[in-house]
Amino acid sequence: MTATWRISASSAAPGWLGMPPLGGDDAAWVAESTTALRAAFGERWNDELDRAVPALLQAGLDRREADDLLSWQLWPLALPLFSIVRARVVGSAALPDFHAAGAAVQPIESASLGPGVQVTARVRLEEADASAALAVLAFDDGEHALALSIDPTVAEVVDLSAPALLDLAGRIDLERPDGSAFRAAPPAGLVVDEPGWSLGGAA
Repeated sequence: MTATWRISASSAAPGWLGMPPLGGDDAAWVAESTTALRAAFGERWNDELDRAVPALLQAGLDRREADDLLSWQLWPLALPLFSIVRARVVGSAALPDFHAAGAAVQPIESASLGPGVQVTARVRLEEADASAALAVLAFDDGEHALALSIDPTVAEVVDLSAPALLDLAGRIDLERPDGSAFRAAPPAGLVVDEPGWSLGGAA
């Protein structure tokens, strides 16, 4: 579905590293991104980071998926931690019932995409036997939806990534296969949870 959709995105927030598509030049990207992070970290950079950061960058690349329209590693601080952010176009019927899944849902507005919902939840990573959090911003026109998501990770990393994700959502332009601009419709039957960026749901 995503092959014929066109997307452009930018963010004023620091730390965004757009990952190349599957089959791209991963080695060159890791080298370029390591150089960029070295400059961003400044005096915090050390020999340990010189060894660890390329491995972390490659680990992020290994999590790319074919359904991603765009994907990023978001390094919100000058620290060796990042979140994986994805942009995907899905059929509206594929969006889950967020409330039934135990998530907190609030309305949001994107200058470029229109009205949507912000979804946050706590989840359990069975493979790591640890608690984590995730976030999704969904914009739905009734037929298709754009989902911007932060993969499940440590809740503090989701919190740190949240401002940049919200900034990104206001600067995305999405073009349908027919060349028309995507614009979301107001969410139907939205039940609003507590306001603000809330990591709701079951731990």
